[in-house]
Amino acid sequence: MVTICDADLQYLKPGKRVVLKSFKGSLVAPQDIKAEENYWQLIGGKAVVDVVNNTDRVLIKFERDLSGLGLANHNETPNSLWILISDLKFICRY
Repeated sequence: MVTICDADLQYLKPGKRVVLKSFKGSLVAPQDIKAEENYWQLIGGKAVVDVVNNTDRVLIKFERDLSGLGLANHNETPNSLWILISDLKFICRY
C-alpha cells in the first residue's frame, strides 16, 4: 500500500518520492496568474527529488509533463521545478 505520510523532511535526498501538497505555501493560485505559471495545478502530483542543496528548496521532477499542461519549464531537467521543502510530503510505503 502506498500512502502520503508526514515524515521529517530533513531526510530529503535524491530519489525520494514526494507529493506536492501546496505551491508557495498556498492551495490556490492568485487570480491574476498567467496560465503558463499556474503551477498550483500540480498540487497532488507525484514527483521524485532530483537535487538537494542547503537551501529551503529542492529540485523535484514531476511524473506529469509540464509542457503538456501548458506550464513553463525553466530548468535543464525536463518536468522539474525548484519547490519549497514545506510544500512537499513524502510518499511512504507500508
